Amino acid sequence: MPEPSGELYDYSKTMKPERPWLLPYHQSLVYLMMLATRDGNGKMDKCYLTFEGTLDAIRKVHNLTQGIPQIVYLIGWHHEGHDSKYPDWSEVNPHLKRKQDATALDSLRWLIREARRYRATVSLHLNMFDAYEDSPLWDEYVAKDIIAKDIEGKVIPGKAWGGMTSYQISYTREWKLGLAQKRIDGLIERVPELVEGKTVHIDAFLGARPLERHGLISPYLGYPREQEVATQRRIYRYWRDRGIDVTSEWPNGFRGDMFVGLQAWTWHGGEAVAHLPDDLYCSNVMEEARELWGQPEDERHAAWKREFYLKVLPWYYKNNPGGGDTPQGLIDGNDICMPALWCDKPTLIAYSKDGCENKTWPLPEGWQNARELAISRLSSEPSKPLGTVTVEGGRLTLSINPDEAVMLTRTDGEGTR
Repeated sequence: MPEPSGELYDYSKTMKPERPWLLPYHQSLVYLMMLATRDGNGKMDKCYLTFEGTLDAIRKVHNLTQGIPQIVYLIGWHHEGHDSKYPDWSEVNPHLKRKQDATALDSLRWLIREARRYRATVSLHLNMFDAYEDSPLWDEYVAKDIIAKDIEGKVIPGKAWGGMTSYQISYTREWKLGLAQKRIDGLIERVPELVEGKTVHIDAFLGARPLERHGLISPYLGYPREQEVATQRRIYRYWRDRGIDVTSEWPNGFRGDMFVGLQAWTWHGGEAVAHLPDDLYCSNVMEEARELWGQPEDERHAAWKREFYLKVLPWYYKNNPGGGDTPQGLIDGNDICMPALWCDKPTLIAYSKDGCENKTWPLPEGWQNARELAISRLSSEPSKPLGTVTVEGGRLTLSINPDEAVMLTRTDGEGTR
């Protein structure tokens, strides 16, 4: 395989990614899911979801959204949970395995395959920058000067995460020694479903140590910042050569390059790329509910339905070839009634944050000749039929409870999406 280039990609010439994205991030619900956290001693602190529980949560999101395509990145899938034993990725978290499987790796691969039933691509949340002293790779990475060191050759402590001090990696040193490639190839070999899923998420893919944002990553090595950034470009391209898109936490992260055209999606800081087309670079428009810690109906996720129906629904419509600008009258404050264009048959979804009584909505284009619509309540379980509503003069009247969503379909089977 040829050495990937570290050259800057000038997206402005085409306003397209360097290579077409392998997944439609601008037409998917992309989010992170926390499975487990570790404590300050490196042991698992709390399990939020086992692999079986994760599949159940994905199923519930499928029901709540009436089957929107999902891209889900698992946090804490390895070792003892989130941020555990980086830079090593070799062990799947044993606390998450199914009883009937021989290994936790078997359970992870099972989850990825089973989630496809719910139109969900499940992949992994990784880290290519941080290191911890309890990592199986620690001694090797220190001896080979991959861990950032000061000018005297002493390792530089970084920010503490979850009660444990992190250390940072020189991308360039790891790459030159072939160990970044070894990490990537080893993970793909263990979890070949990653290639079928076509995406991974790299957390904290920063351009400098968080406690020294303006200096070199490793003063001992002396690699200029632009050389480290160029190596990051090589890493993006190496993943893509293996058939996998990279998404990341930030669009910038004091790197000097937002990697537009190389990074498909950002979890945080989407306002920095809001001026770009979503099919070039996008983020989840949710704010409070960008990450699931447990089941979607848990108390901590009180904002989930509100943000999905009021933000993601019109965002998806805007980005769909069959949509565009939201037609007038389909959104009214915290109430909405508009087409869900990901559904296999023509479907409207209506939602009210505070509840509404006998509210009248105009039907969108292609629906005006409908006379009657079937209505069902959306929840984390399969939709529950509520009967029918009559359409008069191209308008329908609905009463909806607070924080409730309903689905409407034509009883005559006609209409457009």
